[in-house]
Amino acid sequence: MIKHWIFDLDGTVIDTVIDLARAISDTLVDFDLPPVTVEETKRFLGGGARQFVQLALSGKNEDPVFFETFFAAYLVRYQAYQLQGSHPYSGVKALLTHLKQTGMKTYIFSNKPHDLTIQLIDVVFPGLFTGVHGHIPGTPLKPDPTMYYPFASTYGIDPKEAVFIGDSPPDIEMGQRLGMPTVAVSYGYTELSVLTNYQPTVIVDTVAAIYDAVKQIEKKQK
Repeated sequence: MIKHWIFDLDGTVIDTVIDLARAISDTLVDFDLPPVTVEETKRFLGGGARQFVQLALSGKNEDPVFFETFFAAYLVRYQAYQLQGSHPYSGVKALLTHLKQTGMKTYIFSNKPHDLTIQLIDVVFPGLFTGVHGHIPGTPLKPDPTMYYPFASTYGIDPKEAVFIGDSPPDIEMGQRLGMPTVAVSYGYTELSVLTNYQPTVIVDTVAAIYDAVKQIEKKQK
């Protein structure tokens, strides 16, 4: 039985792209660089904040010293913006509430900076997640499982009783490396063709389909 439901954050449970696009574009403009579109912003996501900014700066200014100054300015701006336009995907709160009521454990494991992850979850989903982990500077990002192991130990997560749910290749690869089934969501920020290439256990198009997909995985495990 799958008892532990591990979710990615951006593009999986919360649509954050409007705030991310605004923060990165405003920072670019502050540094006299051209802004990016929302669609471009989606393509930059999945690899953590530093990779996100590196991709946004690609072809504009790739000097490493400049990057650190720009990155610090971006983080300040994003922290100010991140609760303005971000919102949970339709059906997520209902799913999380149902899982909690039926004794399931739910978690966030994200490449978003840890403090920003905690801030978002505390405001948008208070009391609905068993554990929350965001990226801590100096530690590996998903799909590297290094930081997952102490997290799993803290909460007693057995990979045989867990599922990883996300919208990007690092989420699929993370679950595969950990030996657990993966549910990829196509409503997030990664194109369906890309998700398909990474061969998740199942791909769903809506939040409502996640629960049934996991139940089908359970049946096949018996």
